[in-house]
Amino acid sequence: MLRLLPIALWALGTSGGRAETPLEAMMRAMAQVRESRADFQEQKAMPELAMPFPSTGTLHWVAPDRLEKHTLDPVEEILRIEGDRLLLERPREGVRREISLDQSPDIRPLVEIIRAPLAGDLATLRRYYDIAFEGSLREGWRMRLTPLTERLRVAVQSVELTGQGTAIRTLDIRASEGETQMRITPAS
Repeated sequence: MLRLLPIALWALGTSGGRAETPLEAMMRAMAQVRESRADFQEQKAMPELAMPFPSTGTLHWVAPDRLEKHTLDPVEEILRIEGDRLLLERPREGVRREISLDQSPDIRPLVEIIRAPLAGDLATLRRYYDIAFEGSLREGWRMRLTPLTERLRVAVQSVELTGQGTAIRTLDIRASEGETQMRITPAS
């Protein structure tokens, strides 16, 4: 019996002595996804526009940190994030800009709105946002992100992601320049 005590203490120590929360379970499952593809439909509503601005395209995630948003309509645009690099291309206009996220601390928290959940990186998400989570992988889930700093709240007031299993289905962002609603459909 006493021989089992060290094993039991080790097991308690590895889990912190507490059960995994639904948020932790979801993020752990997300971290197991090595690659995913999806189609998106996005609506941007800005005060200066009379009607929402629609766009469509594809999303491609490759673990551990590569995300590409390829807008196909109305204008082709490629936004690729890999490691600490962000690349923006508009092929038709000949535009190509690359920036370092390490040298752009105001941009990194915006990138992590979607990249950290896809990576299952809860620590990074908590670095920038207060997280309210409800639901489960099986039943569907909702995650609300509120920026931790006043500086970030100037750009983004709130974010809501919903999903089923390890698939993000919606991304809604309330920002100072308007609202963005993205509907995501996993590729078959």
